[in-house]
Amino acid sequence: MFCPYCALDHDETTTFSDEHIVPYAVGGANDFTIPVCEASNNRLGGQVDKPVIEYYPVRSERFFLGLEGTDGTPPTLDLSGTGYIDGKEVDIRYVVGPEGKDMRITSREIIRTRTEDGEHWQTNGSPIAIRQALEGKIRSQAAQGKWVKTEKGEIITLENLDRILQEATREHVNPSVLIKHEFERVWTWRFFAKLALAAGHYFFGEEFSRSNRAAALRKAMNASRFEDIILPNAVIYPDIENLPPQFQLFKLKAFHTIVVTHGQPRILMVSLFGWLDACIGLDDIKDGRTTMRPGNLEVVEIELPTRKWARYSIEDYVTCRLERERNASSRPLP
Repeated sequence: MFCPYCALDHDETTTFSDEHIVPYAVGGANDFTIPVCEASNNRLGGQVDKPVIEYYPVRSERFFLGLEGTDGTPPTLDLSGTGYIDGKEVDIRYVVGPEGKDMRITSREIIRTRTEDGEHWQTNGSPIAIRQALEGKIRSQAAQGKWVKTEKGEIITLENLDRILQEATREHVNPSVLIKHEFERVWTWRFFAKLALAAGHYFFGEEFSRSNRAAALRKAMNASRFEDIILPNAVIYPDIENLPPQFQLFKLKAFHTIVVTHGQPRILMVSLFGWLDACIGLDDIKDGRTTMRPGNLEVVEIELPTRKWARYSIEDYVTCRLERERNASSRPLP
């Protein structure tokens, strides 16, 4: 059996699995799939899909839409970053999930100053880490017959440590967190090269997957650097200034839309969440010598968050859109 991802003809002993053309974690539909060898499916899921799935704007979309991963894990919104307390930089972990919010300082700072009667500690940072440090200090001092006291002179013991820490914790109004999100263009180019290869196989079968253009898509989806990607006739997020104007028709926030033309050359247009976009040629165009032939358009639409999907001709798609918009405009205001 032929695998479009590795371009190998496997024997009957090789395990195949259903690959979501749009990854399930970002809202792909269970019926919009192709069979691929399990080894390629697993490898590319981690190397190609994961960086885009974990990209902060995509993760935010997943969180607010409640799009679970393939293992059923609900998405979380990670707002962790660098914060400032008393003018000092600290690392803050702030994750919002189905169970609520988890915000805590993860870094720890202890400033030790020698005094006449011992050592003075000034602490700042993670309460858990500070408690562990103080607990160790209390034990070591007790072993020497010495005490640890607060600035007010109260002796700190293991029994009252939590109360003292709670009383000493000061609230900070409107704390700010500086979040730095990494992004590399190679992520989306690999991601959409893989999606184009899968969609081409879905619509056109092995004839497409064995073509030179499919080989170029495979090379792009396996590239480790953006400089190694050679994919002419492709416009991919974030470099989408040159998208064709008719593409606007298919950009809907609550949907994934995949459009394929059956003319010459064949073209794939993809809009995920209405902003993560790509337009990729599925045929080689050499020096303008390719004969241009118009063809029918097909549209696959996946509704979010239900993952309900449908496959339309362009005429049926426009009719469905108009009917949907007409129904939306006729609803009474709340």
